[in-house]
Amino acid sequence: MRSFVACTPAETELPIERRRHADALSTLTHGLRVLEYVAANEGSAPKEIAACLGLSLSTTYHLVNTLVDEGYLERVPSIGLVIGTGVAALVERLDHRPDPFPELRPLLDELAERCGDVAVLGRLVGRQTVLVSVSAAPGAVHGGHLRPGMRGPTHTMALGKVLLATLDPAIAVAVPRGRPLEAATDRSVTRLDELLSQLETARTRGIALDLEEGEPGLCCVAARIRVPAGKAPIAVAVAVPPDQMRAEADRLVELVASTARRSAAALTAPR
Repeated sequence: MRSFVACTPAETELPIERRRHADALSTLTHGLRVLEYVAANEGSAPKEIAACLGLSLSTTYHLVNTLVDEGYLERVPSIGLVIGTGVAALVERLDHRPDPFPELRPLLDELAERCGDVAVLGRLVGRQTVLVSVSAAPGAVHGGHLRPGMRGPTHTMALGKVLLATLDPAIAVAVPRGRPLEAATDRSVTRLDELLSQLETARTRGIALDLEEGEPGLCCVAARIRVPAGKAPIAVAVAVPPDQMRAEADRLVELVASTARRSAAALTAPR
């Protein structure tokens, strides 16, 4: 089990500014905050959760026990609280739902055609980055490999890094916290200070790169899409072979950045 750790006020905030309704149920709100906290800090104990979320210990135990009973949390001996299979079932439903951004499909198709491989949209779900839309050009190298619903560790993906960079720095650090930065390839970022440096660059430029960090033979350029206030952050990326990345890096960055800007305009256009 993890030892108790103190947290700063920033760590208690939710990643997204949400509009609150006057009749919202506070108990349900607290329960969801507990679930989100454990998703970002697997191995947490009720004492830590209570302290970081500003809840009484008795209330926290009631919330945790309810979430465990419903399968959304699990108690693992010698580790602590982790996300349960109930969340996996919800994510499975998310994987099979219709394209959540049909208005961006023409732009994604165009980007895939212009890069000659695959273009994707992604968002954060807990500590992982999930592909929500995928478009492949004819004959795409990665066309049969990437599909909606695929997910991976945030620190190994261009999409993940550019999405983490949209969050408050304390929250961004909390997402991979609780597990080491594991290497997917020999190019993966494994040091937290290096990841923080990349997040700062992504925050400044709105662009992040993945040079075979998640998978050999797969390089990506990602850009954040500025969404309306209160909406979960999303990003767009292209996946290409290493040779193409080396030869066309500047062109790919401009293509992805341009698509991100046009996507932001499409999401805010009157309907």
